[in-house]
Amino acid sequence: MLSDADINLLIPAQALELAARDIYASLVSRATKSGDEQALLELIHSHHVAYEQSLNGVLGKRAATSRNAEVYTRFFAALSDSSKTWSTLLELENIAVATHTAIIEKLSSAKMAALLASVITVEARHAAILATQISSNLSLALDNPQQALVTQ
Repeated sequence: MLSDADINLLIPAQALELAARDIYASLVSRATKSGDEQALLELIHSHHVAYEQSLNGVLGKRAATSRNAEVYTRFFAALSDSSKTWSTLLELENIAVATHTAIIEKLSSAKMAALLASVITVEARHAAILATQISSNLSLALDNPQQALVTQ
């Protein structure tokens, strides 16, 4: 059984994943990329769907009922400039990694920490792949300058 404190940490994690899912869904449906780039967007979208569903499964009736509106609005607007697609998505993935890492530090449930750690591993890989769409600079692919959304 999850503690109320853990539930209150996991709900924002799920809301962030809902926002990411919806952002990628909008990009996939626009179909402005072709070939491997479109496949990359579809793959990352499917990952965010799975992460949101996993968190929904563990939270049950206490699950988030809506996406993080602030994140969705901010990144959806930024994606209106197609020249910034990859840098915008890199920022989103890095924020997710930073946020989930901050949440893990506060969780009391080892199982929930392991679940989020598995998400972080893949989202960090997303960030590295997205960085390669922008530059061959290794620091861009490996460094995460973003702050976590969760500060409590």
